[in-house]
Amino acid sequence: MSAVLVVVFVILAMELFISGPVSERFVLPAGPHKTVLAAVQMRPSTKAQTSWTAAGQSTWMLSPGTAMASLALAGIAMRQQFAWHSMCSVGRGQGRVSLCSSASGVGVILLSAGVGKRMGANIPKQYIKLLGLEIVLHSLDTFLKCDVDEIAIVCAEEWQHVFKDHLAKKGEIRPAIKFTTGGNERQDSVCNGLAEISTDLVAVHDGARPLVTCEEVEKVIADARKYGAALLAVQTKATIKQASLGADGEPLVAATPNRKLMWEAHTPQVIRAELLRKGFANAAEKSLEVTDDVSLVEFLGEPVKLTEGEYTNIKVTTPEDIAVAETILKERGFVAPASE
Repeated sequence: MSAVLVVVFVILAMELFISGPVSERFVLPAGPHKTVLAAVQMRPSTKAQTSWTAAGQSTWMLSPGTAMASLALAGIAMRQQFAWHSMCSVGRGQGRVSLCSSASGVGVILLSAGVGKRMGANIPKQYIKLLGLEIVLHSLDTFLKCDVDEIAIVCAEEWQHVFKDHLAKKGEIRPAIKFTTGGNERQDSVCNGLAEISTDLVAVHDGARPLVTCEEVEKVIADARKYGAALLAVQTKATIKQASLGADGEPLVAATPNRKLMWEAHTPQVIRAELLRKGFANAAEKSLEVTDDVSLVEFLGEPVKLTEGEYTNIKVTTPEDIAVAETILKERGFVAPASE
């Protein structure tokens, strides 16, 4: 364990001897890619117990009575190889020491400003309900379960209440939630969302893809950390034909690409924020138009990793897609929220 860890627990032990009640905050990895934020309260007269908040955070209550409990806790962390992130503050106010996790370094841009004309509905498609919950809220709930620091929701102001009402029912949540409005084109909406992001990595997700999983999100984030940019994608099952226009404007086959080399792009697409900003600057300078986010990185000549995702991560675009999405949700055991 690092020298920082040793120093931290020496300070905690001293605080216990001097001030009595002590509060610690640290990060325990719950798996290869997940972390659980635990807040440990050490008090003279309470028994050890644990509880979970709506955000999936575990709160431990222990009563060691002596500084040895703090040192024992350090020993447990060492034996389990729990990774401490960084100490945010150590203070003496009210006899408390506060240690909080460093940021995971991931912000999310959740796009929900589209109109969805192909759906033929009287409201934007992302606000149509799937098993009692709006399409885009399925996506939001997935990211709330993942280890992200902030979520910038891009939507029209008149639809912000959908998110705010949903979040209010959850109580305390970990990611910071921000709102901004959309632009004329998709890349304008992404640019607006990027202005709200302060993390090193940014994951751009289409709110009309409600079936993305935390496992997929974790995989693509890991690849983006390594390569600078990555997107979820699946290999195409169908043969693709590249078209050209005939003399009368009718489509004719120009070429048949090798299907083994063809991938269908999904979201989220995760990019280093600095790289994405450079991509937007380059696109503005050269008047480039793109339909996905990693294309901006491609135009810079930078590598983009294809992260194999799931075929279930469909984009809900037509009424037929709704039936497919609901079937998948039922197979996953999703339970519709109780009607109010």
